[in-house]
Amino acid sequence: MSQSQSEWGASRVTVLALDRWGSVLVGGGGPPSAALREGESPDAGALRAFEEATGELLEELKLFRDGDTSHHIYYCDPDLDLAELDPPDGTVLRYVAPVEIDVAELADEPRALLTRFVVSSAYRAMFH
Repeated sequence: MSQSQSEWGASRVTVLALDRWGSVLVGGGGPPSAALREGESPDAGALRAFEEATGELLEELKLFRDGDTSHHIYYCDPDLDLAELDPPDGTVLRYVAPVEIDVAELADEPRALLTRFVVSSAYRAMFH
C-alpha cells in the first residue's frame, strides 16, 4: 500500500538495508519507513523505524540525498540474517535484488525509490 505525503505527515524516514550481495531488505510493500514523531531527529526516527520493523538496532546509517527534504532516506549494509529478525506479527521480511525490483511485490513509491538508489553513486560506492 503506497502512502501519500499527507498520510505520512510533514517528515518521514526510510531505511534501505542491504545484504552482502546488494539486495535491499523489504517488508510488506517496501523498506522500513515511518513518520517522524514530534521533536524526533531524522537519525533517531530512522533507527526507531528500522528497529520497529525488524527487531534489530542498527549501529550506523548513511544519508542518501534524493532531493525531497521532507523524506530522509538512509542506507546501510548490515547483511542481516532474515531468520534472526523479529518483525511485527504478520510482516514477512525479504531481500529484493536490484534485478528483481521491477517484478517484486512493492508499492509504487518504494519501487521508484529502490530503482533510484541502486543506480546511484552511493550504492555503487558500496561495491567497488
